[in-house]
Amino acid sequence: MCSSEQETRSSNRKGRKISVMSLKPPLSVGCQHHISEKQAGIWEFRYAMESNDWQMVKKKKSAKRKDFSNNEKQPPELSRCEPLKDCKNLMQSVCGTMENIKTSEFWNSCQKSLKQCLYIQQTAASERNRCKGVGVEQYLDITSEEGSCSSLCSCDCVCYGLGNFSLCVTSRYQLGFLLLFLDLFKIPRCQSYIFDPIFSPSEISVLRELGFNVLLENEEGKHAVDKPTVFYMLHCGKALYNNLLWRNWSAKSLSKMIIIGNSFKGIEERLLSRILQRDYLYIHKSLQAVEETTFPENSQFSDVFNDTSVHRFPTEKLRALPNELWQCEDEPCYQECEDLEIIRNQTR
Repeated sequence: MCSSEQETRSSNRKGRKISVMSLKPPLSVGCQHHISEKQAGIWEFRYAMESNDWQMVKKKKSAKRKDFSNNEKQPPELSRCEPLKDCKNLMQSVCGTMENIKTSEFWNSCQKSLKQCLYIQQTAASERNRCKGVGVEQYLDITSEEGSCSSLCSCDCVCYGLGNFSLCVTSRYQLGFLLLFLDLFKIPRCQSYIFDPIFSPSEISVLRELGFNVLLENEEGKHAVDKPTVFYMLHCGKALYNNLLWRNWSAKSLSKMIIIGNSFKGIEERLLSRILQRDYLYIHKSLQAVEETTFPENSQFSDVFNDTSVHRFPTEKLRALPNELWQCEDEPCYQECEDLEIIRNQTR
């Protein structure tokens, strides 16, 4: 965490980051806003998590700064929060972040979970393709050993809501993880697409240099799939997931999707049932068919990957859904939603 004595805290106690793309409620480590030293000597502003109101609190004179110098679990870069505007420095920082993740126990655990989860997805896809007389090599490359899938060679990857990774260390770690994920499963970066309306020119330059296709239009998550696609959407707003499911609301499309993002089961637990069905109908309906694999718990990256799961939609579960579940295809409008967590495309 930043050593500044003033912090802007998120109403979400788990510490997620805010992106303008999804207006994510959590605020990540490394994204604090500072007030002047003169103000700091008298007041500090803190977010009252219990009441969702701003409160003015007397500064605690005896407050001490936290020292992570001897804490081996604290990622090195999570103690820094300065903006990295220079493309070269930003690129070096992203590469350093990748190395920090790669050498962690968390990454070792994630690899095992991801490989096992995606092996199941690949095996199911290969069976479908054999039944159709289509060679599985056109889509996926798998090995015979369970949990040892080698690549998603023809998959696309779409990333939404990453945030300002030049300013926010949590965003930088999520980008580093995405790059490691693409390398692990051999997904070409030229088949990877990324969007957040708050990206700065230097961030766009770095992303393009890394090989990403930076999308220019705000799709609001309404991205139609026509081939196996991994969606990387950490800490995004519920409406973004709901829009994505609506756009691909068919057994054929959902079976091609893998979503790495907020736990759907967690969303169900945190929302009243009537709100979930009214505002996020497609998340609600998908709960009958989705299978989740949660990310391993790890205190080192708890702010970065908390509440994250890998979601897939097995064909056998999709086929078992009642026909009436597929008949409602109305586009979400969110007219009654009081806390919409995405920025709408104003040009539509």
